[in-house]
Amino acid sequence: MSQSRADVFDEKFSAFARWQTSPWGRLRYTVAAANLTAHLPAGPLEILDVGGGNGLDALELASQGHHVTIADISEQSLAQARAAAAHRGLDDRVTTRHASLDALGDEFGRGCFDVLLCHNVIQYLSDPVGVIAALAVPLRVSGVLSVIAPNADADPLLSAVRGLDLDGALRMLDAPTRYSVAYETTTRACYPDHVQADLAAAGFEVIAHRGIRTVCDYILDDDRKSDPEFYRRLERLEMALATREPYIHLARFFHFITKRSNPQ
Repeated sequence: MSQSRADVFDEKFSAFARWQTSPWGRLRYTVAAANLTAHLPAGPLEILDVGGGNGLDALELASQGHHVTIADISEQSLAQARAAAAHRGLDDRVTTRHASLDALGDEFGRGCFDVLLCHNVIQYLSDPVGVIAALAVPLRVSGVLSVIAPNADADPLLSAVRGLDLDGALRMLDAPTRYSVAYETTTRACYPDHVQADLAAAGFEVIAHRGIRTVCDYILDDDRKSDPEFYRRLERLEMALATREPYIHLARFFHFITKRSNPQ
């Protein structure tokens, strides 16, 4: 991602932080943490969170005793991550680094980390194949790579159900791009089967395909989701559906947990 992209992220940071505290934002992080924790090797681990922003994924892992390095092109986001780590007493387990994806090898060297997170990043990339290959450099052999991206296969359903936009839903089928309202920019459409093929080409084997927000986005009454009792039940259902076929294919986000199988 370019520096101009960093400017966009900085400009929209406040709106993104509000999204993180919404019911659907909280579900994104809660379910992702549960998905990943089930597949982590024994720790403590060295973890790199690329595009980790203000650190919500990273801080959860640091609270479990791991050391996490957050790499991002937004210094504003990294400052927020440092402040949050200090507030939670996790300063000694969280490091931040201002770095772009295309410089990971130069920035960190080869085989430094046990786990690498790439969450909500690849849809912004013009060359996902090259970047995914670059992710293997700082990751140890047999290390774990966690990838989360918006599920392009779910978009036509969401457009039809939530927006009643049937023509728009039809146009989305196999379309190569999507539009991010949050960042007011065009992004890549991330189809799970395509991304899995890209991962395999870079030497990563998918060991788990999980879903995130399998039903939340199909429920039209967003206000109801803020009710604590309703949210508790929604979270319990989301946790149960996150690991089950065929529901994972309907989820708003797909979550691949992979292992690096081939030395680069």
